[in-house]
Amino acid sequence: MLILVSLMQVDIRPFKLSDAGELQRAVLVAVGHISPWLDWCSPGYSLRDAQMWVAESMALWQQGRAFRWVMLGEDRRKILGSVEVSVPTLEAPVGRMGYWVRRGASGQGVCSRAAAQALDLVFSSLGLQRVELFIQPANEASIRVARKLGAEFIDQQHDEVVYQGESRVANRYQVKAESSRWVELLPARRRWPLMPEYADGTGNRLPV
Repeated sequence: MLILVSLMQVDIRPFKLSDAGELQRAVLVAVGHISPWLDWCSPGYSLRDAQMWVAESMALWQQGRAFRWVMLGEDRRKILGSVEVSVPTLEAPVGRMGYWVRRGASGQGVCSRAAAQALDLVFSSLGLQRVELFIQPANEASIRVARKLGAEFIDQQHDEVVYQGESRVANRYQVKAESSRWVELLPARRRWPLMPEYADGTGNRLPV
């Protein structure tokens, strides 16, 4: 018997000022789900924290230092999570990726498909050749996402992940631009705003 599985729709777009309230709600729902890995995710995460994160995200984007997107479901209003690619060294064609999803969106392919869209954008628009991920060995959910993206394990690092002021061991993975695994996760029709004019939240390209 053939069983058809309907995947939750996911799209990504850059942060805008009006996202702060919904971002706070998404983070609070994720407490307990992602707080063992991300120390900023706590019951005390406030609207002010969310507003500061959004403002920082917009500033970093304009500087070309980091690109942060919200993951959106079919209604385009509920934030399912976030994915980020930072560029630690502007002279090197290497990015660094992180992601998280709220409880209720995990286990449905949301994170891997959103991350694939982010990879498509930074590989095609920024000329990056590879993106690295640093994941704590016990974080099995994040490792599954990395493997879906075709990430290769490189080694372990001892000073790349800090949790509550202490360094933690992290597995280092990399995804290459030429890999076909992440491309298979892209939507058939690619539609997203790339570079917002932050006055009104619209735009069409990444800075180059």
